Amino acid sequence: MKKKYLFSVALLLLAFPGYTQIQLTQYFLDGTLYNPAFAGSQEAICANVYGRQQWMGLADVNGNKVSPISGVFNIHAPIYAISSGLGLNVVYDKTGFEQTLGVKLNYAYRFVFKDESKSLGIGIGVSLTNKSIEFNKLIIEQPADPLLKINQKESGIIIPDFDFGILYQQINKIYAGISSTNLLEATTDIGNVSYGQQRNFYLTAGYYIKLTGKQKKALYIIPSLLVKSNLVNVQFDLTARMEYNNLFWAGASYRYQDAVAVLAGINLKGFRIGASYDITTSYLSKVSNGSVELFIGYCYTIRPKVKLNSLFNTRYL
Repeated sequence: MKKKYLFSVALLLLAFPGYTQIQLTQYFLDGTLYNPAFAGSQEAICANVYGRQQWMGLADVNGNKVSPISGVFNIHAPIYAISSGLGLNVVYDKTGFEQTLGVKLNYAYRFVFKDESKSLGIGIGVSLTNKSIEFNKLIIEQPADPLLKINQKESGIIIPDFDFGILYQQINKIYAGISSTNLLEATTDIGNVSYGQQRNFYLTAGYYIKLTGKQKKALYIIPSLLVKSNLVNVQFDLTARMEYNNLFWAGASYRYQDAVAVLAGINLKGFRIGASYDITTSYLSKVSNGSVELFIGYCYTIRPKVKLNSLFNTRYL
């Protein structure tokens, strides 16, 4: 019980200074949360939903559940007429007694190479964030602290912040991207606490290794990587999954100093469904029952590609 108490206090107080993007084990299924350059990169209109409960079983000394709960909805599509992609992210995150709701608009301009299998995207994102804290439920290490002595729920809206990213990809071969979120590190006051978003940096990469020569029933091993840093701390995810006939996938993931995970999924008539379970390996394993994550997505392929063509009039010849 003492460990639960100490952890819940640390978890809640450490959350005040800055905000880091939520953790996703199945990050490879849609990269727009970390990099706006992914918008429109799948050559289809795609809508995706993530749901995650992290470190299940955590509770404070009063028995209140403080396990982080997160949800993500995003939709994005290519706009071939202007060689671009456009997308929208809605993110909900609840950690203990603080809740965050963010909305982000992503735009990416895509440079497509001659064979159309390779492209380079440059993306920007504009976000608005609303954050609320239930101060009356906090367990404070120093009850006399005037900054946290508030007996009500307080909220504040973060002024627009910006993301930037670059993505190179070759379809069914390789992708690599770098990005940064919360470039302005925008701030607001919530109660008596000054809250600021934290600038974060990301590196994403994946490579498709084809094991069979058959095109219809191709078997791939796909290693992928996600590195996250605020220039003080670094965390990385290493994932390897096997995909058969663009239909089934299964694999495992390792998150440095946090967890190992198993994952599996299926593609079915445009739908993608995935699930993962994280086994906590850090000191939190004594009070955590692991983490679960579900993913549901649907992509509608755009055929033929609608492009802007030049028009000529014979009177100007």
